[in-house]
Amino acid sequence: MHPAPLPLRRAGFTLVELLVALALAAMVTVLILSTLAVTYRTRRSQADRVACRALAEGALGQLARDLERTFIFPKTDATAFELARGAAASNAVFELAFARVAPMPGEEDLRWAEVARVVYRLTETDMTHCELTCTSQSLAGPAALQPPVTNAVFAKLASCDVLLFDGKEWKDSWIGKGTSTNGAPRAARVTVTAERGRARHVATAEIIVPISLKFEPPKKTHVQGKDISEIR
Repeated sequence: MHPAPLPLRRAGFTLVELLVALALAAMVTVLILSTLAVTYRTRRSQADRVACRALAEGALGQLARDLERTFIFPKTDATAFELARGAAASNAVFELAFARVAPMPGEEDLRWAEVARVVYRLTETDMTHCELTCTSQSLAGPAALQPPVTNAVFAKLASCDVLLFDGKEWKDSWIGKGTSTNGAPRAARVTVTAERGRARHVATAEIIVPISLKFEPPKKTHVQGKDISEIR
């Protein structure tokens, strides 16, 4: 008698084995994608925080540097300090204008300093963002004959505000042109807010405005036959 032949096994996987393998592959894929998504969101959040900080601090730093170099020449509208809003600022959120003295880029010699009138203008670009621009017009030298130059633009700010201190209270407007002294405020409080995604950064500072830097011809008085010049 011959032994019964053994049944032959076909090479390959059963349906159950394929389903199990597909389920395991799907689970591994989901875990990998979840890890990548968390990593991407973390990096994006960090990048948004860095961008918010850089934008807010950059706008605040620019304003602070110019305000710290403010000067006033009495009875001269070109150096008058002004802060206007709304219709008085051509429908901008605000318009801040004043004169400042700043060194030329790369120069340390005071003789090469630039005397200019700067105008900061905040306008709404959409429902949630604003744009801050800085325009300067030289007041001395050949550059005074040239048109104003826009030398800084800070786009997509969430908000920006300036308040001025007159020694008694903070004010949201300042009229300098046409006054007898064209006085400047004693200090300015600047607040800049930037937002990117879920990131938000608020930069604020109070800047002392050097109101003692007033250029005025000396006044002469006679005391016992002698002339004494007083510069105020």
